[in-house]
Amino acid sequence: MPHIRPGCRVDYGVGRILFAGEAAGFLNPMGEGISAGMESGYCAASAVMEHFDNPETVREAYRQSTENLKSYMQRQWSLVGGMAGTFREME
Repeated sequence: MPHIRPGCRVDYGVGRILFAGEAAGFLNPMGEGISAGMESGYCAASAVMEHFDNPETVREAYRQSTENLKSYMQRQWSLVGGMAGTFREME
C-alpha cells in the first residue's frame, strides 16, 4: 500500500488527461480499490460527456462530482489513523 499523505491529496489530472482510481489518489484503506476506481472513472467520463465542448471546465466538474468519494476516503483514513500508529498522521 503506498504511503498516503495527510489530507488525502487527489490529483485529478493534467491538461486533457484525467486520472481515476488509485492513479488519482483515491485509495480506501478499508476496502478494495475497484469501487473507488469505478466511481471516479464514472465521474470522469460523465464530466467529459457533459462538458465535451468546453474542455477547460471538465476537470473542475470532475473534482466536484468526486467530493463525496474524497470525503468518504478521508473519513476512512482518519479511522485507520486512530487505530494504527503507522497512519497516525492521517487523523
